[in-house]
Amino acid sequence: MVRIIMSIPVDIDNHFFTSMSIGLLHYLQKKKLKCKFFKPISQIENYDFNHTNQILKKYSNIESIDSLNINKIEVFNNDIEYNNIINLIIKKYYENKNNTDVIFIEGLIPVYVKELMFDLNCKIANIFNVEIIFITSILSKNKNFKKIKSKIDIIFKKKIYNYNSRSVFFFIKEIFQKRYFNIFFKNLNNFELNNIQNKTIHQNNIFSITEEKITYIPWLKNNIFGINLKEIFNYLNCNVINLIEKNRIKYIIFFDKNFFLKEKFFLQSLIIFSIKNKKILEKIYNFLSKKIFFNALLFIDFQKKNKIYNNIIFNKIIKIAIKKNITILYLEDNICQINLKLVNFYKYDFPIQDKKLILNIINYISQHIPKNFHYKKYLNYKFYISPYIFKYNLVERASKIRKTILLPEGNELRIIQAASICSYQKIANCVLFGKKKEIMSIFKINKIKFNTNINIIDPDLIRNNYIDLLVKMRKHKCLTEYDAKKLLKDNIFLATMMLKTNQIDGIVAGVNTTTANTIRPALQIIKTSPDYSIISSIFIMLLPKNVLIYGDCAINPNPNYKQLAEITIQSAETAKLFDIVPKIAMISYSTGNSSSGIEVEKVHKATKFLQNKFPDLIIDGPLQYDAAVDEKIGKYKAPNSLVAGNANIIIFPDLNTGNTTYKAVQRSSNIISIGPILQGINQPINDLSRGASVEDIIYTIAVTILQSKIKT
Repeated sequence: MVRIIMSIPVDIDNHFFTSMSIGLLHYLQKKKLKCKFFKPISQIENYDFNHTNQILKKYSNIESIDSLNINKIEVFNNDIEYNNIINLIIKKYYENKNNTDVIFIEGLIPVYVKELMFDLNCKIANIFNVEIIFITSILSKNKNFKKIKSKIDIIFKKKIYNYNSRSVFFFIKEIFQKRYFNIFFKNLNNFELNNIQNKTIHQNNIFSITEEKITYIPWLKNNIFGINLKEIFNYLNCNVINLIEKNRIKYIIFFDKNFFLKEKFFLQSLIIFSIKNKKILEKIYNFLSKKIFFNALLFIDFQKKNKIYNNIIFNKIIKIAIKKNITILYLEDNICQINLKLVNFYKYDFPIQDKKLILNIINYISQHIPKNFHYKKYLNYKFYISPYIFKYNLVERASKIRKTILLPEGNELRIIQAASICSYQKIANCVLFGKKKEIMSIFKINKIKFNTNINIIDPDLIRNNYIDLLVKMRKHKCLTEYDAKKLLKDNIFLATMMLKTNQIDGIVAGVNTTTANTIRPALQIIKTSPDYSIISSIFIMLLPKNVLIYGDCAINPNPNYKQLAEITIQSAETAKLFDIVPKIAMISYSTGNSSSGIEVEKVHKATKFLQNKFPDLIIDGPLQYDAAVDEKIGKYKAPNSLVAGNANIIIFPDLNTGNTTYKAVQRSSNIISIGPILQGINQPINDLSRGASVEDIIYTIAVTILQSKIKT
């Protein structure tokens, strides 16, 4: 099974986040793992997020999965379009997961529409049940790891369902504290940078031992690796007196009269100083006269009206610098303006053309990744399918079968919207009952795309075609021609006759009628499968953390223990349609022998009956609902159960309990509930809740297609 790792940024700049991604991928590749990089969304409107992808394509043989570009931010506020984006992300994963050891997903940095980016990162983590790497930074003494971890716990625990701070890695950018600012924005007073680096790296080793999931990466802005001087030149938009493009710098130093630095740092430095200060000019000239050279000089406060060109020392500096290949730049900005610009240097953009810098970063990051990172316990060892993966697989499988589904309530807006989507996404060939003029008007008024694959049939034109057949089929009930005409005025009854004659492959109805009215024609015309005595139903509950099947919540008011057993078998068979390995909990108000009563005894008898008749079936009961679905409670209440805490099929003892529970869960949690899906019937007819959403209808159509494949 492919290992899925996702990096998630928390208060971090794009430059370091990109550096960590390319470093981690290089590290995994060195372990002889075949890796693929995936940035789900590369661009939203005009903001580019895809620096890592560009770097990998230019400097690495690690394969990158193509990203999505989103042109309008508004699509995230449209449920259908947002689901399309999620489905495309899942599709790209499935297209690339074969022959791969690791898919490394890089989360989006929330620098733009922060709440949206945060939610999207969490959603992707939940969809794929990823291993999480948090990448963050410590910028001051007031922001230590304890505070960072506390923040992460607060914002991610409720959003990422497999989140456990003990099971994630933390890579922390550790900026050199006060001394860092001394180098960049004041001056460097008689200390050696290497000593700081050594101390920080030593500190990093201590942390790695005491906190095995925490790795501190010592970082001195971009200068650890050396910056191509041309990048700074372009970034600051400098004026040029002498530019040596091959020069690289490690240190950016603001020079004042008290400046003191060991000679070896000069060759790697960009010296910034005010041209107004004559004493500094003299000091720079003295250095150059003693053959102590720099990589570059940047004069600030440079005004053309100044008489600096007539300054003898200035001209001597220029002459030596040109002779010794020292870059000389100048700007009109003052020290404060330069400081502000340099603070944001590489914060969002990355020097993709600077190959040496990229390779230095890769090697540097790789050296700091702990050995236990590769051997981390894999989280996806349990069977797990997220609701989004379930929906994606359901639609994908249905689209490969491509059956014809009749929607008798063809003039209902939600039905028309669902038919349009199913047609354009090639999920099903849809047939709508209704007057063509009326239906086309609804398409036009609501700006719904009409696909010519949608077939609109006026039921009034075909009702009489089925009178003789219906009389023949119901002759044992002494059905007259007059009664047959009356029955066929009901569009659902007419649709059922079309299904019986195999003109269509399935029926989905119910947004404007009761379950009883939907099922009655099925019982009279289609009838139950030979193996069963009853028809029952399930709801597929797409909960935030998992997918559960509830049965029976729509059909049988008070089944006896044998009927309850039959409902259970039907539900297990339906679950297999979706590649769900049944783990069945028979629900009651009692767990085991904790209580007694007629209803508990019924559940107990049904469970024993099934265990004896189907010994390979994973089933347990009676179980209380919390013991069935909550692992901790399940271990406490039923420690020897194979089902408790891990059930994926929930069988309720009666309709009152089942229907009440499903509606409470659906409406309180704002989840998608597919169903009721009818089982135990010869050909697929599925009912819709009258409150069904467009999504509910689409997925019910997809389920009906899967059922039709089995029936045929």
